[in-house]
Amino acid sequence: MATLGKIRKHGVLLVAAIAIALFLFVAGDLVKGGESLFQKNQQTVAQIDGESVSIQDFQKLFEEFQGYYEIVNGASLSGEDELNRVKDEAWQTFVQNTLIQKECEELGLTVTDNEVAEIIKNGQSQLLQVPIFMNQQTGRYDYSLVQSFLNDYKQLKESGAQIQDEAEKAYKYYMFAQKQIRNQSLVQKYQILLSKAMISNPVEAKQNFESRSNETDVLLASMPTSMIADDKITVTDEEIKAKYNEDKEQYQQILETRDIKYIDVAISPSDADKKAAEDEMANAFDQLAASASNTEAGNICRQLTSQVLYTDILKKKEAFPMMIANLLDSTAVGTVSAPKYDAMTNTYYTFKVLDKQTEADSVLYRQIVVGGTDEAATKASADSIVNAIKGGAAFAEIAKKYNQTSDSTWVSTAQYQNSRLDADNALFVSTIYGMQPNEIKAIKLSNGYSFVLQVLDKHNPVQKYNVAAVVKTLNFSDATYNAAYNKFNSFLAENNTAEKIEANAEKEGYSLLPYPDLTSNQHSVAGIHGTRDALKWIFDDASEKEVSQLYECGDNNHLLVAILDKVNKKGYRPIDKESSNIKAKLINEKKVAQLAEQLNGVKSIADAKAKGAVVDTISHISFASPAFISATASSEPLISVAAAKAQKGAFVGPIKGEGGAYVMQVVDKKKTADQFDAKQEEAQVSQTHLRVAMQTLINVLYLQANVTDNRYKFF
Repeated sequence: MATLGKIRKHGVLLVAAIAIALFLFVAGDLVKGGESLFQKNQQTVAQIDGESVSIQDFQKLFEEFQGYYEIVNGASLSGEDELNRVKDEAWQTFVQNTLIQKECEELGLTVTDNEVAEIIKNGQSQLLQVPIFMNQQTGRYDYSLVQSFLNDYKQLKESGAQIQDEAEKAYKYYMFAQKQIRNQSLVQKYQILLSKAMISNPVEAKQNFESRSNETDVLLASMPTSMIADDKITVTDEEIKAKYNEDKEQYQQILETRDIKYIDVAISPSDADKKAAEDEMANAFDQLAASASNTEAGNICRQLTSQVLYTDILKKKEAFPMMIANLLDSTAVGTVSAPKYDAMTNTYYTFKVLDKQTEADSVLYRQIVVGGTDEAATKASADSIVNAIKGGAAFAEIAKKYNQTSDSTWVSTAQYQNSRLDADNALFVSTIYGMQPNEIKAIKLSNGYSFVLQVLDKHNPVQKYNVAAVVKTLNFSDATYNAAYNKFNSFLAENNTAEKIEANAEKEGYSLLPYPDLTSNQHSVAGIHGTRDALKWIFDDASEKEVSQLYECGDNNHLLVAILDKVNKKGYRPIDKESSNIKAKLINEKKVAQLAEQLNGVKSIADAKAKGAVVDTISHISFASPAFISATASSEPLISVAAAKAQKGAFVGPIKGEGGAYVMQVVDKKKTADQFDAKQEEAQVSQTHLRVAMQTLINVLYLQANVTDNRYKFF
C-alpha cells in the first residue's frame, strides 16, 4: 500500500519520465533512420521515376562498357575525354533502357532466355563481333568458340583453379553482351510495336517521292540582311516582351544551370625554359654528330629520354613524326639535322640518318625453334638443321621431328615499326628482311634458343630509314609553375570578392571570362580537364557572387578560379536571359521586312539587280530539303516551297527568308532518274516517322520520369 501511495504521489513525474524515455527511444530510431537515409543519398548517382540508382550499380555498368571498348579496340581506354565519352554512353543507354523497360512491363513485352540464346547462337548482334569470339581462319563469329570458352570457364570455376585475368575479362564481357542483347531486343520489340502505328500509304509515299525527285532550277536575286546595319533598326522593350510571350514555350529549361565567370591561367614555358631546352638539344646534336655506331646513337636517344624510341632496324617514313619524316629524303646518310622547334607538336628535335635502303614491305617466312643442353649443343643442332635443309632435306619433315609445324607467316613493316623492340626482336626482324627468297639462316637469341629461319617470298619494295632521333616536349619548369601560382594566389588574396576580381583582373593581366548555362553533366568547367572539384563546388556549395578557391587543374598546367554569377532553375527562363537573342531575331525580321518592301513591285531579275540584289543560278532545288543560298549563307525552306509550287517561266517574290529577301525566275522544272517504288517508298516514310516518334517518345518519357543526374558528384 505504501508503494502504491508513493506511485500516486509522484504519478506526474513518472508519466513525464516514461514520456521522455519513449521519446528518446523513438528519436534514436529516427536518428538512425536519418543517418541511413543520408548515407543512401550520398551513394545515389541518379533518380529515374522516383527510383534511386546507386553509384555501385552505375560504376559496374561503366566498367562493363569500358571492358567492351577495351576488347573491341584491343587496348585500354586512356585520357579524360575518352573515359567521359564512355561514361556518357553508359548513362544514356541505361536511362533509355530503364524508361523503355517500364513501358514494356505495362505492355507485357518481354524477351525470353531462348530468344537471347538464339541471337547468341547465330551471332545476330554487333556485340558479338569481337576478336575473342572470332574464328582466326574465317575472320567470322564462331559460336563453337563461345561454347568452348564457357565450358572451360565453368570447369575452372568448379575446380577452384585460378582463372587468368584475360579469361575473367572475357567472361565478364560475355555476361555484359548477354544483358545488352536482352535490352536491345526489348527495345527492338517496342519499336516494332510502335511501328505498327506509323504505317504510310500510297498517297503519302507518292508525295514523298515527288518532293525528292521533282527539281527546279531558278535565277535568284538575293538581298542579304547584311545590307542593313543593325544600328539602323530599332527594337523596343515592349516588342521584346511580346515576342517572348509569343514564343515562351521555346524558353523552357529542363536542367538547372549555372552562370559563372572564371579566370583560367594556362601556364606556359618561360624564356628561361626555352633556353634550357635549346641548350639540351644543342648537346644532343653534338653527341649524335660524334656517335660512331648505331648502338652509340641509340644509347644517346635513351639517355636523353627521347620521345621517339630507337630500334636498330629500318622503318618506313610514316613511322617517324611528320616534321622528321618530311626531312628524311633531303638528309644524307651520316648527317645530323640541326635542332629545330615544331610549334604543331610543341617539341624540339634533332636526328641523325644512320641508313637508307630500299627493302621489302612484307616478308613470308617460317621457322624452327632450337634448344639444347647448353649453348654449344644448341648451336650444333641449329647448324645441323641449316646444313640438312641446304642439302635437300624437307623443312616440314625436320620441323615435325622437333614437334613443330612448318606453317609460314607474313610479316609487314607496319606490324613492328611502331613497337618497342628489344635486341632479340630487332635481330629477328633485320635478319628476315635482309634474307633472299629460299635463303635459310640460323640466329642465336639472348635466352639461349636459336631460330632457324627460311624466307619464302618478299613483296612491295619501299624506301626505309634507320634514324636516331632526339625529340623532347617543351615543358615549363617547376620554377615557372611556382612563379605563376604565387602571383595568381597573391592576386586572389588581395581580391577576394567578385567585385574586386571584376574590377582588377584585367589590370593584373588576367582575363575574367563569362560562361553561361554551365550544366553538371559537362564533366568539366569551360572544357578544362581535371576540374570536377570546381564543378562540384559550383553546383553543391557555392552561393551567388561567391568566389571559389584556387584550383590546380588541366594536365597540371592550369590554374582556375570561378565565381558563381547566377543559379538558373528549371522552368521558363526569365526574359532578361533571352532578351539579347530575342532582340537579334527581331532585328533580323525587321531587316527582312524592309528588304522585301524594297523588292515589292519588282517585275524582273534585272530590276532586282538594279536595287542592289545579288544574282545567282540555283540548281536542283527540291521540296524535300531547304535550298542553301550562298549570297546570304543561309538555308531557306521557303525558297524550296515556292520553287516547288511555281511553273516554269514564272517570276516569284518577294520571299521573306531567314537570311534576306528574294525574288526568283523559274528557269527549268525536271525530274531525277529515280524510279518510283511504292512499297519501298512507304517503308522509307514509315521508318522516318518511327525514328521521329521514337526520339520524341524518349524525350517525353525522360521528362515524365523527372530524371536527376548526379554523376558529377562521383566522376
